[in-house]
Amino acid sequence: MHYTADVDAIPPAYRDAAQLLAAPQARQPPPPGPEPTELRVGPDAPITVTARLNGVPLTLVVDTGADRTVLSPSAIERAGLGDQAGRPVQIMGATGMATATLVTVPLLDIAGARIGPLAVIVHALPSAGRVESADGLLGRDALDAFTLTVDAASGRATLTPR
Repeated sequence: MHYTADVDAIPPAYRDAAQLLAAPQARQPPPPGPEPTELRVGPDAPITVTARLNGVPLTLVVDTGADRTVLSPSAIERAGLGDQAGRPVQIMGATGMATATLVTVPLLDIAGARIGPLAVIVHALPSAGRVESADGLLGRDALDAFTLTVDAASGRATLTPR
């Protein structure tokens, strides 16, 4: 068996028996993946990302050690979800045990991904320290929807929807 793209290359005695095969077509390139979002990274500062809850912008600290996303009561109020029914839960954090409220938010927009409904912990963040200006913590429950890349040497971090 021989293959050629030039019919004239086939000896005349064999041309009548030759079969024309369709030429292989190049595959279409895969659709572009989601664009990564550059995160704010600074010396001696936590990595933060802007999220939106009911269209209200929130600053969340990326916390790979938090099982769940935590939002401050003021962030919930600003988003118009202050009357949301929730249930009390015990949480354990760096400062010890505390009582918080578990609330389901309909949708959280983060770095090009829409996550929800999502059960979040509503609890005040520490008033002193590196998270005092943040509206909450972005925990692993939401981070599971992303690939997080941190390059400490260059001071860059990206969040890419999966």
